[in-house]
Amino acid sequence: MIRSYKYENTAVQLKLHELILSFFDRIENETGVFDDSFFCADLLYLANRHPKILKTPCIDIYNTIRTWNQKDRSNLCMQIKNSNNIESICEGTVMPKKISRTVTGLLKIIRDLFLNLYKQVLDGDAFNEKFTTTLRTHFDSFSKLNSEITLCPICGIGELKKHQDVTRDQYDHYLPQSIYPLSSINFKNLVPTCKECNSLDVKAEKDIVALASNKKLFFPYDSTHKGITVNFIVTKDNPNIDEIKWEVACVNPDNKIDEVISWKRIYDIDNRYQGFVTARIEKWYRHFWEYMNSTRLASLDEAIRSQAYNLFLDLDEESYLNFIRRPALDGFLSGSLLAQAEIQAKHYSN
Repeated sequence: MIRSYKYENTAVQLKLHELILSFFDRIENETGVFDDSFFCADLLYLANRHPKILKTPCIDIYNTIRTWNQKDRSNLCMQIKNSNNIESICEGTVMPKKISRTVTGLLKIIRDLFLNLYKQVLDGDAFNEKFTTTLRTHFDSFSKLNSEITLCPICGIGELKKHQDVTRDQYDHYLPQSIYPLSSINFKNLVPTCKECNSLDVKAEKDIVALASNKKLFFPYDSTHKGITVNFIVTKDNPNIDEIKWEVACVNPDNKIDEVISWKRIYDIDNRYQGFVTARIEKWYRHFWEYMNSTRLASLDEAIRSQAYNLFLDLDEESYLNFIRRPALDGFLSGSLLAQAEIQAKHYSN
């Protein structure tokens, strides 16, 4: 991913994730008759407000596993905990638990519990009344914390909503909830992205763990992430821009080769970048060429004009307004003389 988010660690919404994990911590070693003390006070309030989708499933889960041997009970609880260790999952040291749509029995109860916690409890009336917050509250706080990010940190080309906007971006489940429901209310697994990254044509419900190169993924909230440098190389020139062949080279300063491969594979980065650049390179080059040939700048040395234009692009990229324009234009200037000549000819023919 192009850059990482800062994690909003003070949000009240994180509490639901902590509450449900505390329940499984409590029942891991219990074998007696169930009673309300198995819920902490906050979770009991929510359970009583959501008896069918929260309280009853928790009781059913406990009454099933209380008859198991200790090893099996602990193994189940560990799977739930591991599925919420998102950073370790991205590092490839922990595997989350898959639970499919077609599952039955206890796993279906657990699956439905976590999905309903996300769909009906997290932003429901009971949670909002108890903790005086909404998902919009979290989004606004998160947006302010990451105020400098206006382009999608996953792809770097899609616009994001900010807290000043009337509507907000949807939270993408980095580990898809349809495959990894146990991670569905963990905010380290909830990542605001642009609509295209989260679309059916791009990521949607891809099993990103299965697609990961050597089990390595970028962690969306990695504070040490140094970003990605993108270079565009013209491998086959053509006066028709649509026929130019590009190579997209992406490099991470920490040499996270596997993470880069996983990111490109999951988000179809090569095809999206090539399409994005092909659709805009004529406009970008025309802007550059007209600037370089402006009569208002005729008194300036050509090298100075070029340096000034590159400075403009550098500042644009440093502000994360358009990180892809400079490398694409560099690649086009050095590798596509035929298309440049065609664009210039169009200018003079008009």
